Formats: sequence, C-alpha cells, structure tokens
Amino acid sequence: MSLLYDNIAAIMTAVLASALAWIYGGSYGPALIPVVPWLFALLLELMIVFPQRHAGETTYDARARVWDELKTDPLTWLVVAFLALLLVPFFNVGLCPICDYPKIAEGVNPAPTIPVIPYCVNRLHHLNVVMWFFPALTAMLAVKHTLLKRGKRNFLVMVVLSGIGLAVLGFVQQVCGAEAPLWSKAFGDAKAYFFSTFGYPNMGGDYFTTLFCLAVALWRYRVEEIRRDEHSRDSTAKGSGNRFFWVKHLWLVPATIFFFAALTTLSRAAIILVSVLAIVFFIHSGISFLREMSRVKRVKALAVAFVVFVVMVLGIMTLTPKALQQEVDSLNTTEVLDRVSGRGQYHTRVATEIWKDNFLFGCGGWGYRHLCIPKMTDEELAHIQQVGGINVHNDYLQFLAEHGIIGFGLLVAMVVLLVKPVFSLWRRLVKAARFLPAKQRPARPIQIFALPAPVFAIYGAAVATLIHSFGDCAMRSPAVLTLFFCELAAADGFMPYEKSER
Repeated sequence: MSLLYDNIAAIMTAVLASALAWIYGGSYGPALIPVVPWLFALLLELMIVFPQRHAGETTYDARARVWDELKTDPLTWLVVAFLALLLVPFFNVGLCPICDYPKIAEGVNPAPTIPVIPYCVNRLHHLNVVMWFFPALTAMLAVKHTLLKRGKRNFLVMVVLSGIGLAVLGFVQQVCGAEAPLWSKAFGDAKAYFFSTFGYPNMGGDYFTTLFCLAVALWRYRVEEIRRDEHSRDSTAKGSGNRFFWVKHLWLVPATIFFFAALTTLSRAAIILVSVLAIVFFIHSGISFLREMSRVKRVKALAVAFVVFVVMVLGIMTLTPKALQQEVDSLNTTEVLDRVSGRGQYHTRVATEIWKDNFLFGCGGWGYRHLCIPKMTDEELAHIQQVGGINVHNDYLQFLAEHGIIGFGLLVAMVVLLVKPVFSLWRRLVKAARFLPAKQRPARPIQIFALPAPVFAIYGAAVATLIHSFGDCAMRSPAVLTLFFCELAAADGFMPYEKSER
C-alpha cells in the first residue's frame, strides 16, 4: 500500500498522458470533453496532496516543499500566464467570416468586443484547444516538481508500457482490416490512413518515434545500472548468462516494436526521423559500449552487430509491405525541403497573413480554420486541401497565428526553462570529465558522451518532434504535445543526483 501511496502522483500523470493517446490521440474533441476535465482535476489534486517524498521526509514536509518550489519557479508563472491568455477569449469573441456571414451581411461588426486583447472566433473550438494545454502543462509541472528522480523514470516506464498496447493494437487493427481507429465511426466517412488510435498518420508517426526514443533511454539506463552493480559486487553473483542478457536488454523489445510502429504509420517524416535516430543511437551506443570492452569482446560484438545489420537489411528489402515501400519511394530531397519550408503550399502564406493581422495574441484556438478561406486566392480555393486543410501543417506558424507572438513566446520560454537545469549540469559534467582518470573519461567528443545516454535519447525525441513540426502538425495532437513537455521535464530523472532522492 505504501508503494501505491508513494507513486500515486506518477501513476496519475502517466494515466493522463497515456489516456490522451488512447482517446484517438486527443484529436477527436467530442471524446475529450467528458474525460479530460476529470483527469485534469484528479491530477491537480494528487500532485499537491500526494507528492513523492525524500528519504525521511514526511508527507506534510513534501507538500510544503512542492508548494514552495511551484511558487518560486518561473516556469509555473509562465504556465499561469499562458493559461490565462487562453481563458480571456471565452469573454471576447469575434465572428467567423464564413460561419457567421448572415450576421455580418446584416451589418453586425465581426470584430471582437475588445480587439486589443486575446479573442477567439468560436468558443467551442477554442475550448478544444484549451483542453490540450491545461492537462499538458499541468502534467509537465507535476513531473518536474511532484515527482523525484525515481518517479520521473517510473513515469516514462508506464508511458512506454501503455505505448506497447497502442502499437500492438495498431498491428491487430491492420490484420483485422479495421477502417477507423478502435473500429469506430468517430471519424465519419474520412478514408485517411490511420494507425492504432491515431486518425492522422503524422501524429501517430511522431508519437511512436518518441516512444522509440524513450524505450532506448530506458534501455541505456538499465544497462548502466547493471554495470554499476557489477562494479560494486562480485561478478560471480550474477545469474546465468542468458537470463542476465535479457534482464539487461529487455527494453530493446519495446524499442523494436515502436520502431516498426512508426514505420507502419506511413508518415514519411516519421520514416526518416525514426530511421535516422536508430542509426544515431546505434552509433552512440556502440562507441559507449566498445570503449569499456576488452579487445576480444569488441571483435565478438562487432561480428554480432554486422550479422544483425545484414539480417535487418535483407529483411527490409524482402519483407517491406507494399504501402510502406511506396512511401519510401516517394521520398526525395526536393519534396522534403519544400514541405519543411512550406514552399508551394498556400497554408504558409495564409497563416502568415493571419498572424500579421493578429500579431500579439493571435486569433484563438482553431482560428485558422475560420479565417483562412477569405485570405485565399481563387486559384488556391480551386485546389483547396480537402483532408487536413484546417491545419497549417507547420506547428510554429499555426501557434503564431492562433496564439500570437506572446503566446508562442511563452511556450518557447517554457521549453528553455525545462532544458536549462539539465544544460547547466551537463556543462559541469563536461568540465569534471577532464579531471577523471583516462579509463573513466567518457568517449570523445566529451561534449556528447558526458551527457547521460538516456538524456541524449530523450532530447533526440524532442528534436525529432521539433523538426517534424516544421513540415506538419504533429503537436496538434494533445498526446504528442503532452508527451513532449513531460519528457523534457522527466529528463532530469536520469541526471546525476545532487541531493538525497531515490
């Protein structure tokens, strides 16, 4: 019972983050309204009432500590400011040039009551976006302040375990020939490709790419944890070789599942990003492991790695599904650059014009879908995007258009504050590494390998999401948005301990 009591905040945070993924990736508003407010309220209560405790710390002291940390953390006040910015538009509504045209034709002024403060065009659509950010940013604060380092690691473990179910469900739905996520009719007659619970391939692709990185992070942490135990006890105390191998490398199983799940989403960005990350992690792990091996073990490890690589290449060449092969064949440098830069798409130009008209605070949640058509030319209207046309397919431009430079700036500042503590400790680790004995120094370049491998993998996931967001709308999924902020907050759980917390 004490174990549940001590981890209830971590469990609730993981439940909220995972629930958004199971509820159609959070992209289906009607399914969010009856569930998310309750999850948010429960998380808000548990993160204050049942924070994790340091050794010897009472619950009362833990609550006081967490409350003091929240009050003095600039990140908390950035979150409060951003959420306040989202609430103001409910009291300051403008008219949609298309939906409300009859009113406008009668002479009603389409401008909001107070044009110089945040506004929205449709309260219900704006509410949909509000239900993304309230739980996502609250979960981020819970991970950072309510959970200790062990809790942050346990949070990621629970999210990854939930992700295994999502991936397996996706494969089962494909075998069964399902026509919509969870065999439902929630997405109407739209025949867009889907995988698992994600009705849009790029959202699902980014989510499973992130889970792949998190599984790699947990794998590297497990390997380092066992290696530390080996140095602190007699090697004869280990179990049998095979059993010990699986104990050490068990997290590679979900990593492999997530890798193929990301490919199966048929998101071209996910195919590129998860493949590049797999190569980067393979090289990073190889350099780290080989450095500590004897010469004989290095030869064996390289031989095994070569065989595995050949088998994987042959498997990809011979067993790649036709649909996946078509997506891979369609990849080319020009198309990727055009997609990332937005050239050739009207969304970029239209979103930029909407942002210029609403520079400070934007036009409110989902405001782009209401204001884009009047900004389009006749030629663009003739070739309007039918599926997914309500998104800019560039998260940065859409956030700017809908939340303005102030809202977007607050989000960027949150990311900076999440990364800053880890960056500061990393700098100290780099400096300290120069004074270590040669055998204990990290591999070169020290700037890369001084950063704990799990943190390297987590930041790889974050960078992949940021890159993906240039060419699509990955963060328009609350599941992706929540996991992005929470993984950055949880990265500290893999950094060296600066005080007694286990």
